[in-house]
Amino acid sequence: MKRQKKELPSMEVSLFCQQTVMILQSGIPLYDGMEVLYRNYEKTEYGAVFEGICAHVREGGSLHEGLKQSELFPDYMCYMVQVGEMTGKLEEVLEALGSYYEREDKIQNSVRSAVLYPLVLTVMMAVVIAILVIRILPVFSQVFQSLGTDLSGMAGTLLSGGVLLGRAVLVVVGVLLAAALVLYLLWSFGGRDVLLRMAGSICLPVRRLMEKQAAHRFASVVSMVLASGYHLENALELIPELLPDERNKEKARRCRKAMEESGDFPLALEEAGIFAPLHMKMIQVGTETGQTGQVMSRLSSIYETQVDEGIQNLVSWIEPALVAVLTLVIGGILLSVMLPLVSIMTSIG
Repeated sequence: MKRQKKELPSMEVSLFCQQTVMILQSGIPLYDGMEVLYRNYEKTEYGAVFEGICAHVREGGSLHEGLKQSELFPDYMCYMVQVGEMTGKLEEVLEALGSYYEREDKIQNSVRSAVLYPLVLTVMMAVVIAILVIRILPVFSQVFQSLGTDLSGMAGTLLSGGVLLGRAVLVVVGVLLAAALVLYLLWSFGGRDVLLRMAGSICLPVRRLMEKQAAHRFASVVSMVLASGYHLENALELIPELLPDERNKEKARRCRKAMEESGDFPLALEEAGIFAPLHMKMIQVGTETGQTGQVMSRLSSIYETQVDEGIQNLVSWIEPALVAVLTLVIGGILLSVMLPLVSIMTSIG
């Protein structure tokens, strides 16, 4: 089984990309620039990692190999840096990656903000209901029994029903909090890809979003490789490792195989099912007019916009969904409190 690695936070990855872009723009040799970056990180927990990257580049190794060996950077970034080095567009690639991981950091912050308030409120409500069910309601029952008040019949049923409902709500809240904790730990310790695969398998909007992300990455690499004078086959060799999940990687492999057999790029893409039918018409026209690279560049921008909008839409649904769940929990809490009160009022009456 592949070991999950601990990666740099998205904002740190973005800063690294932006700093490297500034080094390349200044005309400083890359190995000297990596030494400058190493000095910035020397006294941090990442110091040894950046020292290794600096040493690798100074010895004549490529940047993407140094990043990959560090096991600190996302796989997608490492492979895109490889594409940038191969095509001579490293500066352009790093600039795009800097923006990409900056957006990812903002999205993660939005998700945390959307989840935090309902989660804290749920914990507070769980504490309240635990006190009511475990401490307060049994005391009420004992007091009324000591006063000789009869809590049998309807009054007793309401009291026991409220207690049972309160305990059931506690169990539900406990399961939700445990699930939230497991998801947080998996995400924090390198299980993000596993979670995304699970989400894609059970949630249609997430699966569609991953397909659009795969199309964006596919089109981006093809346009970049073709613009640099390389053959299409070079792009198809690199693409599978850049895609977000195994399902889309398999599509890219089918496309490459079909391309090798037929030599017809639009036909290979159609058989693989990577792009939407409307966009396939654009690719067909672009291939016939010798503008495949330009069409792919345009499609890359289209899918990038769709992915950003899709992620924002998903994030916007998180808080309402959690609030809906929280409303049900609060309703259970109110019932668990009101039923015993009704039973007490009934017994008094």
